[in-house]
Amino acid sequence: MTIMASTSVQATSSISFEGQGYLLDIVVGDASQPIISSLSITKPGGKQSFSLPMQRVRVEIFDTKQRVLLLRFSNPGDGTLPESFLLTVKNDVGTLRIGGKPLVGSFTWGM
Repeated sequence: MTIMASTSVQATSSISFEGQGYLLDIVVGDASQPIISSLSITKPGGKQSFSLPMQRVRVEIFDTKQRVLLLRFSNPGDGTLPESFLLTVKNDVGTLRIGGKPLVGSFTWGM
């Protein structure tokens, strides 16, 4: 099942991934069911986070009851954005695959 990300809902909570210097902050909105409304990333050693364009984010699985998340960010070569990545989450453990390397970290379901 594919769930589309949207920016037209009211933000209700935040969930996040943190691992090996990367921080992904995910704002969750709630319409008839929770959906991802915005996503930002901070790179290792970075002092500034990058808000990612939601049209480049594809949420493949977002199940808050089973605590499973699978999302992809695609960068077609824009040097102002981070490189493409895949985030997979099961329970409180996430894996961020960026630059060809899997980076394991913790995931917080702040919902």
